[in-house]
Amino acid sequence: MNVNDQQRTRISASISHLNVQPLANVNFSLSVGTAVPRDVRLQPLPTEVVEIVPQYRGYDFVLVKDEIVIVEPSSYKIVAVMPYSGRSTAAAPARTEQRKVTFSDRDREVIRKQAKARPVERERSTTGSTVRTEIRTGERVPEGVEIEAFPEEVYRDAPTLREYRYINRDSRTYIVEPHERRIIEEID
Repeated sequence: MNVNDQQRTRISASISHLNVQPLANVNFSLSVGTAVPRDVRLQPLPTEVVEIVPQYRGYDFVLVKDEIVIVEPSSYKIVAVMPYSGRSTAAAPARTEQRKVTFSDRDREVIRKQAKARPVERERSTTGSTVRTEIRTGERVPEGVEIEAFPEEVYRDAPTLREYRYINRDSRTYIVEPHERRIIEEID
């Protein structure tokens, strides 16, 4: 199946909207015709991809580092390998902290405008004592704290933020990388 560059880019983009964690190490060759081991968890290709390349209907995929590996589900054979540029976190999660995500001033402005328009999360108090959780850039958001998707207007005005979530605390907004629940930037 021949897929042109434009189709590859669109496939990569539609897969990037799924929250699929790429595999860092695999013990099989990423080449067409290779059978993927049965213990590798495959994901069904999203409908958008089938609309781009109808021949892929019913096929599965797995992300390996920065490659999309498309697999024929009955034989587990690789039918296509294409570059995946959808996420900047293609590296193993341990390296995330060194990765500096940079948002433009315009992105920050959009967040300030939209996040301020929404009510700030209030601390829940238990038997009179307020539960405080310190929140710092680079740290994980505690499990009890709900992270939210930005309003659709934010994604429209600042599409680079689509893969991120946020929380409001006091008068600050924190941008969160949802896979690891790690705070990557504070905006006040």
